[in-house]
Amino acid sequence: MNDIRLWDIIRSGISGDIVLLGFPHDQGVEINGGRIGARLGPENFRSWLQGFGTIHNPERDIDLSALSIADAGDIPAEIPLPTAHTRLTQKVGSILEKGGIPFVVGGGNDQSYPNVSALLHHHEGNPVGVINVDAHLDVRPLKDGRAHSGSSFRLLLEDNRFKGENFIEFAAQGSQCSEEHAEYVRRKNGRILWLDDIQKQGPAVDSFKASLGDLAADCSSLFVSFDLDSIAGSDAPGVSCPGVLGLSARDAISIAWQSGLHPLVSLFDLSEYNPAIEDERTGRLAAGMFYYFCLGVASRKEMNDPGASGLGIRQGFLFKSRSKLRSMKPTGGNQK
Repeated sequence: MNDIRLWDIIRSGISGDIVLLGFPHDQGVEINGGRIGARLGPENFRSWLQGFGTIHNPERDIDLSALSIADAGDIPAEIPLPTAHTRLTQKVGSILEKGGIPFVVGGGNDQSYPNVSALLHHHEGNPVGVINVDAHLDVRPLKDGRAHSGSSFRLLLEDNRFKGENFIEFAAQGSQCSEEHAEYVRRKNGRILWLDDIQKQGPAVDSFKASLGDLAADCSSLFVSFDLDSIAGSDAPGVSCPGVLGLSARDAISIAWQSGLHPLVSLFDLSEYNPAIEDERTGRLAAGMFYYFCLGVASRKEMNDPGASGLGIRQGFLFKSRSKLRSMKPTGGNQK
């Protein structure tokens, strides 16, 4: 009775403060030449979530019991990938329309463009900011006209509804990104924060907070896309393309917390959890990220109660963040 867990308060449906949605597809990874298995991500993610995270966190003194958290199920796994992308955009749009924050678990990173497409439609006419936390830039061209796990952010940067200056590639690794793709991002006015430069500045979460603050200055809504292969393989081996270097598990948890806390983050997705390669360590980390995202949203709600000023909160995030981001070299580091 005194050890209620996060899973115990999640209810089925598409209405809630946070709405979990699964995208059990990895054909996009296969098209891009990656290792399949991420289609198992949503199911295994939920299994690890069931025993994770107390409702009242005494360390941070945050109570999740007042938070409404729903599980909208999965996009059907048996449908063709283009149809799945369309269904995903529709489902995310429905969640946004009902005032919820979608938290989408993949599956391949090709989910990110359908996700952000729903956000662009929902905020039509207003600028949307995007942070892609990823070892890769994911701006590869389509393959035979097919979207894949490496093309989401090329599709975004080619979308007339989106402005490239509102895009940040975060924790990209020069050993995994071609110069051609880096130059493409720069031509589109996007910014690249290389992993090496971020780590030279101190804790990665500080640079991430600065990125949120910088985008918040010009945008009405923010999307954080988190590819688990941005985390070092020693902490997250169960991904489609594990790396030797990367963010730490602590970095990932802190980024999830800050995303939940920020008043403009309206959408979060988690990609490339591949239980066929490794299940438990990466699955527990993914579940932990969701838990800390929920803690952040609960704190956000508390700060946004009728006695608090939403504008003041937004300005606080903005003024504390922008100076640090502008002190960094946006496209420095090793470029292959």
